[in-house]
Amino acid sequence: MFKPNVQAEVQRIANALNDAERTENVPLQIRLYQQLLQHLPDLALGHAHLASLLLKQGDEIAAQTHVEQALALPQDDKVDATLFDELATRPRFNGNLVQAQRWYDAAPNLWRFKLLLAALNRIESHVEAEQLLVKTLEQPLPAHEQTQVLNLLAQLYYNTARFHESIACCQLGLEQAPESVPLNFNLAVALEQVARYREAFAAYSKVLSLEPEHVATHNNLALLMLRLGEFESGWRHYEWRWAQVQKEHEQHFSIPRWQGEPLQGKTLLIWAEQGIGDHIMFASMLDELSALGGTVYYEIYERLDALFRRSFPTVQFIRRELQGTAQDGSQTMHRQSWPKSDYHIPMGSLGALLRPSLESFPRRQQYLKADPEQVAAIRTDYAQRFPGKRLIGVSWRGGTSVSNEKQSRRIGLDSLGILARLPNVQLINLQYGDTREERERALAHGVSIHHDDSVDPLYDMDRQAAQIAALDAVVSIDNTTVHLAGALGVPTYALLPLNPNWRWGLEEGPSYWYPSVKRVRNRELNDWNAALASVAAQLQADGIL
Repeated sequence: MFKPNVQAEVQRIANALNDAERTENVPLQIRLYQQLLQHLPDLALGHAHLASLLLKQGDEIAAQTHVEQALALPQDDKVDATLFDELATRPRFNGNLVQAQRWYDAAPNLWRFKLLLAALNRIESHVEAEQLLVKTLEQPLPAHEQTQVLNLLAQLYYNTARFHESIACCQLGLEQAPESVPLNFNLAVALEQVARYREAFAAYSKVLSLEPEHVATHNNLALLMLRLGEFESGWRHYEWRWAQVQKEHEQHFSIPRWQGEPLQGKTLLIWAEQGIGDHIMFASMLDELSALGGTVYYEIYERLDALFRRSFPTVQFIRRELQGTAQDGSQTMHRQSWPKSDYHIPMGSLGALLRPSLESFPRRQQYLKADPEQVAAIRTDYAQRFPGKRLIGVSWRGGTSVSNEKQSRRIGLDSLGILARLPNVQLINLQYGDTREERERALAHGVSIHHDDSVDPLYDMDRQAAQIAALDAVVSIDNTTVHLAGALGVPTYALLPLNPNWRWGLEEGPSYWYPSVKRVRNRELNDWNAALASVAAQLQADGIL
C-alpha cells in the first residue's frame, strides 16, 4: 500500500507523463519515467517504456539496463509489445543470438520469436531461420499470428532471392487476411523481382486502398511506373521519396521551389541528392535549363567538378567535398553554403518538369567532355601495351554491400571469359574499389583484365572519363560506369538484371537517357552467360571488333 504522499507523487508523475506524451516531449518523458521508477522499481512496464524512449534517443547502453530489468520482473504481454518490435531493428539486440534465444526460451511468444528470427537473419543463419519459421507454422497458432509468421517467412525467402516461394507465402497468408497491408506489400515487391509488373501494380494499389499514405508503396510505385515508361504517374509518386528521409535540405530555403516558371534574369539552385550516377544522369538536362536565360547553379560531388565545368561552361557548380570514407565504402560529404537564388529544386525532381514523356528525351549521343590531352595520352599508352587490340572496358559489380539488388548486379569474372576470348580484344578494368584479388583469380582462369594504377574513380572521375573515352567500347553491369560512359557517348553495353533499375525501362536496345548505351537484359537470375554472349555478338555486328 502506498503512503499518501507517495501515492500523490505517483499520480502527479502519471499526469505529467500524459501531458508529455501528448506533446511528444521525449526528454521530459524520460525524466518522468526515471522519477516514477524511483517510487515503483518493480514496474516492468515502466522499465519497458523507459527503455523504448532511451532507444529513440540513441542511448542503447542505458536502454539495455532497463530492458533487462523489465524482462526479469513479472509481466504481461504489454511489456513485450512495448519492447520487442523496437529491439528487433537494432544491431545491439538483434545481433545477439544467445541473448535473443535466452529471452525466447524464457517466454516464447510472437514478439520474442521475431527478435530471435532477426538475430538468426543478421548472422545469415538462413537455414536455421527457415526451420524455426516452418516449425512454428506446424504448431496451432491464432489466425493473426499465423499470418504474421507467414509474412516473416515470405520476407526470409525474398531476402534469399527465393522470390516464387515468397510469393506463395504471401498468397497463402492473404487467403486468411486479404486486408493485410504487410502481406500485400511484400507480395508486390516479390512480384516485381520476377517481372510480374501488372500484378505487382495491383498489389500496391491494394495497399494504398487500405493505407493511402503508405510511404514505401508510393516510393515503389514511382520506380515501377518509371520502369514501365509511365513517366507522368511515376514522377508524381517519386516526390514521396521525401517522406522516407528527413527533409533537412528544404529547411534551408525561404525561396520557392521551381515549378517551371520563366528563368530569364533569374537564378535557379539545383541541389544534390542520391548517388553520383544520378548526378550524371540528371545533368543531361543542364543545357536545356541554361537555354532558359537564367543563371543555373548545380550542386555536385567534388570528384565530378573538373569534368562538369569543362562540359557545361555556362553552368555554375557548387562542390560537395569529401570528408572521409568508411570501411564499407560509404562517404561523408561536406556541403558548401548555397548562393542566393530565386528558385530551388532537388535534382531528382527535374524529370517531372523536363522529362514527362518518352518523346521529351533528346536523342543526343554525348553531353560530357573528357580532357582531350588525357584521352590521347591514355590511348597512346594502351596502343603501345596492346598493339592491334580492341580495348573493351569492363565493370562487373554494383556497390560493395550484399543485398538482392546488389547481387543481381554482380557478374562472376569467369563469365567475362566470353569477352576475353574474342579475337583481338583486351579487357580494361573500370571497376571501382580494390579489385586486385578478383583480377588475379580471373587471370588464373585465363581472363586478363588490365588495371591502370593512374585511375581511381572514387576520387577523380575526370581521369576515369578520359580512360573511358580512350576505349573502343564499355561492357558493364548497372553502376556509375554506365552513366559516365553513356554521358561521354562511348559505345556501351549495359548488362541489366531480370528486374532492372527504373531508369532503364523494360526494353532492349538504346537507352532513352543515353542513346550510346545499349540495354542488354538478362533473362535468368544470376546467370550472365547468355547476356554476355549477346554482347559478344553485338560487338561484332556493330563493327567494334
